[in-house]
Amino acid sequence: MKVDIPFEILFAIGILIFTLSLYIYGLIIKRLLSLIEKKGVWVLPIIGSVFLVLSAIIHFYRVLYFGRSLSIADPADLFPLIKGMLRTNSFEAFSILWAGLLTLIGITIYYRWISR
Repeated sequence: MKVDIPFEILFAIGILIFTLSLYIYGLIIKRLLSLIEKKGVWVLPIIGSVFLVLSAIIHFYRVLYFGRSLSIADPADLFPLIKGMLRTNSFEAFSILWAGLLTLIGITIYYRWISR
């Protein structure tokens, strides 16, 4: 399995920019919540950004470990490696899902508070 390095670097830059934007969004919500005298919801986008960093770490582990292992593996070793790669891929997907859900929950709660 050949790893396409420019696309992996592009993915890393995209995830880092998205993580930074979620973190800044959490800090902005923190300041806005003080205006309506509410607390606590700003933490959810921050936790979401941590999940995004975790997903990027899992992604690069998968690419570096399984990409190299699959390129030099014997045919008898392919099935366990592919199975491990897919399991790692599902952990990455669930981490991105949790990042999105936590941010969405925070946005929804904040929207309901300011809509009243």
